Amino acid sequence: REYHPGDEDTWIRLVNMGQFSSVWDVAKFEKYMAKHERRKGSRVVVNRQGVVAATFASVQEGERNMGRLDFVVSHPDQRGHGFGRIVCTEVSRHLVDRGYGKIILFTDDWRLPAIGLYLSMGFEPQMSREDMPGRWDAIHRSLDARP
Repeated sequence: REYHPGDEDTWIRLVNMGQFSSVWDVAKFEKYMAKHERRKGSRVVVNRQGVVAATFASVQEGERNMGRLDFVVSHPDQRGHGFGRIVCTEVSRHLVDRGYGKIILFTDDWRLPAIGLYLSMGFEPQMSREDMPGRWDAIHRSLDARP
């Protein structure tokens, strides 16, 4: 579903579990959600404990026609249930419906389950640096070796 006021506490707690490079608090969350596309396009999966999977809908800075999935995260106890796919699919659908011709995301090499999801959804690696082909070869080998 869409973001609703009151989702903040459990969403912030969830993002802080995601091993991203920054610590989130209410002020950071509110500042991030102040952008219209994020407030309208971000999606969550909620249960009785609160937000268990989420991603923000963003517009790529400096790009007119490019949307972005940001901070895709699911609760460690809820992984493997398809909730990440649900929020990624719904945010992608929102961005496409809003006319964004291209959707991107950024991730880390070690996030293998997430990378497997993104590849299965049709996202493709961008070879934007000299070391990228070797890194992606290693990622594909690791994904192929997973049970």
